[in-house]
Amino acid sequence: MLTDSKNKFQRGMVYLFAILASLVIAPFCVIRYLNGEIANAAVDLAIVMAALGSAIYTYRLGQATQLVSNITALLYSSGAVAVAHLNEPIYVFWLFPSLIANFFLLNATAALIANGLTIAAVLPIAIKLNTTTEAFAMVASLLMCGSMAYVFALLTHKQQLLLQGYANQDALTQLGNRRAMDEEMRLSIADCARNQTPATLIILDLDFFKMVNDKFGHTTGDDVLVDLAHLLTRRVRKTDRVFRFGGEEFVVLARNTHLADALVIAEQLRVQIEMELNDPDGALTASFGCAQLHIDETPEDWFIRADKAVYQAKQQGRNCVVAAE
Repeated sequence: MLTDSKNKFQRGMVYLFAILASLVIAPFCVIRYLNGEIANAAVDLAIVMAALGSAIYTYRLGQATQLVSNITALLYSSGAVAVAHLNEPIYVFWLFPSLIANFFLLNATAALIANGLTIAAVLPIAIKLNTTTEAFAMVASLLMCGSMAYVFALLTHKQQLLLQGYANQDALTQLGNRRAMDEEMRLSIADCARNQTPATLIILDLDFFKMVNDKFGHTTGDDVLVDLAHLLTRRVRKTDRVFRFGGEEFVVLARNTHLADALVIAEQLRVQIEMELNDPDGALTASFGCAQLHIDETPEDWFIRADKAVYQAKQQGRNCVVAAE
């Protein structure tokens, strides 16, 4: 999810650069050409054409690849440096937006390196200035801009990770929530359609959990749910995904797993829950339902079949595993 969000953001930056290049830089191509500034006009035209080309490629592809982002950042920085050298020293101000844009197009480390090289490329302009104060002021302002953009990029990335956790993580158990489960199910369905990769849903529901809350309070009930989450996380395979669907219902998505193997996993979990999970009155149990993904099945239908199997397990006396029909 985080990757998808970052990709959308980078795609937006590629489009924004193309729009700004068309509206802001393109007129300079004409003005400079008419004024006889052929070299400047050629640089501006190259920036505009490359920006539009990157935007068209991104639009057709449907996403902004890291290669396109890298090219866009290189184009912006090198173009700003070229313009600064051709029109020194006042046109150094074109570097400021490029220093900031790099942190939107690249990861923080790559942007830091790119900005360092960009600033180094204009140092000859600073050396030519009339006084040391002017040279220092120019370099210092560029370094300050780059440093502030770097700090902003780091803080933004941390906030993105935090928000991503809130969006996809159950607050109590720290497991994936329903939104995260839906995304993983869609990925499994795509894998099945593309490579016939099997996947099985294992849904478990704690037996008589309402009695725990009624008798001992919701704090004790929450502790039981957290303990169950830890148990599931420890006991499932590394390739499996665990989610809290809601209340006392949990879901294990067993990847690359046929129904027969998932039934074995569910039975092992059932035994371990009965042995390890307790409330103040003693051992707790859970009922399980398993459903292997069918070809061309929707996430909703897949989940409903597994959930019905849980209901059948409850009807059969609880604390057992039932395979979906």
